[in-house]
Amino acid sequence: MLERLDAVRAIFNNLDVIVWAVDSGGTIVVSEGGGLKPLGLPPGTIVGQNFYTLYGESSDGVNNMQRALAGETLVVQHSDHGHDLESRFVPVRDADEGVVGVIGVTHDITERLRGQAELREQAELLDLVHDAIIVRRLDGAITYWNRGAERTYGYSREEALGRDLHALLHTAGEVEEGRRRLLADGFWDGELTHTCRDGRQVIVATRWVLKRDPAGGALAVLKIDTDITARKQAEEAEARRQDEIIRAQAVAIAELSTPLIPITDEILVMPLIGMLDSMRAQQVMQSMLAGLANGRGKFVILDITGVPVVDTAVANALLRAAQAARLLGAEVILTGIRPEVAQTLVNLQADFTNLITRGTLQSGIAHALGRKGL
Repeated sequence: MLERLDAVRAIFNNLDVIVWAVDSGGTIVVSEGGGLKPLGLPPGTIVGQNFYTLYGESSDGVNNMQRALAGETLVVQHSDHGHDLESRFVPVRDADEGVVGVIGVTHDITERLRGQAELREQAELLDLVHDAIIVRRLDGAITYWNRGAERTYGYSREEALGRDLHALLHTAGEVEEGRRRLLADGFWDGELTHTCRDGRQVIVATRWVLKRDPAGGALAVLKIDTDITARKQAEEAEARRQDEIIRAQAVAIAELSTPLIPITDEILVMPLIGMLDSMRAQQVMQSMLAGLANGRGKFVILDITGVPVVDTAVANALLRAAQAARLLGAEVILTGIRPEVAQTLVNLQADFTNLITRGTLQSGIAHALGRKGL
């Protein structure tokens, strides 16, 4: 029997707990466990002493003992020798006599409370941060939600805790890519669009970090969100403004690159400079036809002295322009044909039989004036 009792004591003394028992009169009959050492009480030291004498008749410990002897099971926290302890009081019942004593198990929770206090201090500091700081489990359930998240998304901490993050915020963006990078690298940086409680959408620069959740120790994701909605809107507005400027500049350049200059009421000159592509050829035709429609032009002189390359596309564009002008009752005179351009046009077999050509702009103007009888 003594050997078995010694074996039980050895087990308890290697555990960081205190196991004790008190009879109905308050006498301590068991006091074992490694948790006694930090209190300066070797196992068995207080066996035989009276619980009421040790703790005083009006202390919380005595009141709790009396409640346990009355048949109540309870868990209480208290301090002893500078340590924070948590004790469970369990009444021991006899079939004939009722409650005959109390068995207790006490844990030293000093470090746990200290850790909880540190977490509270960290949480208070994180609440001062403007960014939204969120901790979620890998399945998406939110375990931490700071004041910054409340301000950003409109959900209180109580409303957010336990909810699925992506379902709560209707996340839009490269979430799957973020998950892959997170699991592969331990972190991910990106941009996401979230929907707030009031229906507004916010764009956030987000950073995900894989870590241990202080609340449970399992793997979790720390998510830090910075609201960049205003910045993105400003960038988009600036981009739209730049696009409008570019379009306006393109229109101005197009007008400058296809000027229609009136020599007389009936003679118009359009000097062409630079490369002619399909878009610019269309602009030439539109500008020429608009000028003819707005005035009484009878002759349009297209001067291609400044066009470096004349190919099939350019030749066809010039022919189409001439045909369109004739439909409005005007005649097109092509000037500025250099020898190498003439050779190119011959090789292209372009049909200029219905188009008047002259070597220089001056000769083209002279021809038009002669045709007017001036």
